Amino acid sequence: MHPVIKIVNLVVVSIFLTQGGWATLLLTAALLLPFYLKNNKLWSPAVKMLYRLKWFFVSILFIYYYYTPFIQDTEIPILLQYLQQLTPGLFRISVLIFILFSVNLFIQTTTKEDILSALLFISSPLKLFNVKTERISLRAVLTLEYIEILSERLRKYKIPQQSHDNKKKKFVFFQLIQYSGIILREILEEADTTSGQAYTIESQPAPELFQYLFPLLLCLFFYLSLSYL
Repeated sequence: MHPVIKIVNLVVVSIFLTQGGWATLLLTAALLLPFYLKNNKLWSPAVKMLYRLKWFFVSILFIYYYYTPFIQDTEIPILLQYLQQLTPGLFRISVLIFILFSVNLFIQTTTKEDILSALLFISSPLKLFNVKTERISLRAVLTLEYIEILSERLRKYKIPQQSHDNKKKKFVFFQLIQYSGIILREILEEADTTSGQAYTIESQPAPELFQYLFPLLLCLFFYLSLSYL
């Protein structure tokens, strides 16, 4: 599938997930599950991202629970009434999880070069307003490259910390922040020394006409799912 169509599909899925209900979530699960069952390697990065966002999900759950009005009903057990207050928060967390799995599927099945060339193709109409789309793409290249460098260096730093005794582990968090600053300074210095490096982004050809049916069908399926809210 053309990377531009993949981006459009991702946008369509994200929009309908934020506007839909449980039926939309079930439809998204039905669309994503075959890809994850076919390729087991997709699960690992998705689960890692979920783990990193665990406290963010917990905060969403507490916020929705706190601001959801309590409606007392004598016909429903009091415990179930309190559990019903968790439903809005659980739904929003589920929406974020499905968006995360959709983004993970897109990233893992599309090369960095295809992503950047697709972004260049999508932003090409901005040239009518004298916007330099090549500069936008170049910044995207540098961002992706140095995010990978930063993540790799932090990962290597955290490995030897696991062998420290309990007293030293108390200071690992603060040491990690300090080390992050050191890495960031090193990356900025490396960026200055490689400022003359040339980057080449190949122009992405237009998608074939029949591929536009994919986002149209997605819109149709999700629109029908909205009627079951």
